[in-house]
Amino acid sequence: MNIVVKNKYLKNILFDENQTFAEDQRYCCEVLEDKLKMGFCSTACYIYNRSLESSSGKLAGACYIFEQSLSFFEEMFDKYEYVPMAFQGLFVNDIYWKIQNNIFFPYHYDNVNFDKSMQRVKRLLQKCYNSVILDHPAIDFYEKFYLMRLKGREYITNVIKKDEIALYSEGYLVLQEKRLEIVITKVSIRDNSVSFHGFLKSAFFQFYNDKPKLYATENEQEKRELSLVPSTHNYYLSHEPTQRFWRMEYVCNVQKVNKVAFHVVLGAAKLPVCYYFMPLTPFSSKYNYNVYKKHNIEVKKNIDNSWEFLYHNNIEQTKRIWLYYDCKGVAIDNGLQQYLHDCNKMDGVVRYYVVSDKRQEKYIPVYGNRVQFGSTLHRELVTRAEKIVTAYIENNNIFPFEPSEYEKYANKFYFETIYLQHGLLHIDMPWKYSPERIIADKVIISALHEVELFKKNGFKEENLWKIMMPRFDVLPLKARNLKKIVYAPSWRSYLVGDNIDNKWKIPIKKYITSNFFIGMQEFICSSKLDLLLEEYGYQLDIKLHPIFAECSDLIKISSNHISFKNEIVEDEYSLFITDFSSYMFDFIYMKVPIISFIPDFDELKCGMNGYRDIDFLNKVNENEIAKKPEDAVSKIRSFLETGKGINYQVKFFFDENNKLSKDLIYSRLMED
Repeated sequence: MNIVVKNKYLKNILFDENQTFAEDQRYCCEVLEDKLKMGFCSTACYIYNRSLESSSGKLAGACYIFEQSLSFFEEMFDKYEYVPMAFQGLFVNDIYWKIQNNIFFPYHYDNVNFDKSMQRVKRLLQKCYNSVILDHPAIDFYEKFYLMRLKGREYITNVIKKDEIALYSEGYLVLQEKRLEIVITKVSIRDNSVSFHGFLKSAFFQFYNDKPKLYATENEQEKRELSLVPSTHNYYLSHEPTQRFWRMEYVCNVQKVNKVAFHVVLGAAKLPVCYYFMPLTPFSSKYNYNVYKKHNIEVKKNIDNSWEFLYHNNIEQTKRIWLYYDCKGVAIDNGLQQYLHDCNKMDGVVRYYVVSDKRQEKYIPVYGNRVQFGSTLHRELVTRAEKIVTAYIENNNIFPFEPSEYEKYANKFYFETIYLQHGLLHIDMPWKYSPERIIADKVIISALHEVELFKKNGFKEENLWKIMMPRFDVLPLKARNLKKIVYAPSWRSYLVGDNIDNKWKIPIKKYITSNFFIGMQEFICSSKLDLLLEEYGYQLDIKLHPIFAECSDLIKISSNHISFKNEIVEDEYSLFITDFSSYMFDFIYMKVPIISFIPDFDELKCGMNGYRDIDFLNKVNENEIAKKPEDAVSKIRSFLETGKGINYQVKFFFDENNKLSKDLIYSRLMED
């Protein structure tokens, strides 16, 4: 794209107008084929017009581009016995940037065709020199070794000595480590115990078949092996598990252990460790934070990378401060509902609701404490808080500091975080919802499948409170089942642009030419749907996701039985239609049948929306999912005839004594 090519007029090489993606890459390769030479100008500049409306912006998904891109490189590579290094470098870079952007792997294929496709990728990588991969200037260090593993483990040799480990490529040293790094993700002090959470990080593990062994030597004499399991940081720079890092947790009673040191064993090698501290941990080389104190316990990191623990009998009494949060753009959610329940309790706790949206103000009673998000008082309270109770767990929703300041203030954080959630988790996103990735110490769980997801990604069951969210306190157990249907599709991350002042920019051309929009439009304008609603006397209400609500005028409605709604009364409906929105659980709770209509099913399956592993899609027959507008209409007819929707069973954690969720959460907060 940033090239100058000599004009040969009638002999010019031209762009392939039949290629819809990466046509510039084909063009550059065809130009280079003649002499395989290029010059470089360090002073040139060019204007690059980037747009989500471009063909590459619209087609950024493996279901669109995988076959086209791979076929091009197969065609190019098959011309040569030894592929020119420039073309090798282009291919390696092509894989890397697509993995980073979650658009490389063809998960829209079935298992057999997926495996065949990955063998084709491997064949091309095996035509690339190791040095092209390992010396590529644009590729992350750890991801280079992942690409080498895709090429084949036989292309890298691991060497284990008594005091070091190493990797060799064709006889050349490419990795040497005499210490192994532990990345510390969290340090917790509770009662008389201290716990370290982190993971062992090394590219060596890509080519080591066994699991390393991590040992803790306590009080300079007792050695115990710590359990290691795959880390969710294996989802490194992407939503793919490209790495082989190992999660660890160390817990000790400081009244029994006053010193600990760690070492790692891999075969014959016994290696000491070094540390990297994540910004929200209370230790920092940058700010020389080597000591962390909380209540009666002091933790100290020594120069030799050992740790000392000191227990103080005199406990400093501090004011108990709890902060409650929702997020900007939300008027009222579980955080505010729980605060309204708790704020008038005379129990010695000083509670503040953190106002991030002006609409939240009207719900807070006169006697309630409030603090403006980002204010000086908010910054102070975060460093004094005992608990943070929040419906949204993202760091920028909790901390009134810039990410660059986290490391500066983390040594002053003492709070425990209780994650109320704002919807049931039903999507497996280990790169986000794991104790290694979010600051949640305890999580409110409403249904059994959530326990499975959180435990799979590292949460302990005792930290999952099976209570249900406060929002369920206001929902009836049974809907009124009026002759009304609501259609509420979710949003699509691949159909939005930048978020400016908490408002998403929608690329209109991309939006209206997407399978998602076209399918939705055809469904709403279906004459068969109109006749069906007329026949059974039903009304269909459309509730778009708030991100897409401003684009509602782009959808044309031709039926008197269909209308848009900004707000709905949930228990009026007898059928709920969505795609994969967690909003469905409100209706399942009220025993309202649901139908899933996903007009962009391939886009979803190949991960264009940022994820692809969804609980209900894994548990229902794919035939139950409507992928075309006419399928959705047929399933509505089936519901009107049988009263049934998708066969998706959800086990909610109802309280056997019929207590409100807010009461149960309050009790656990006070007991914890």
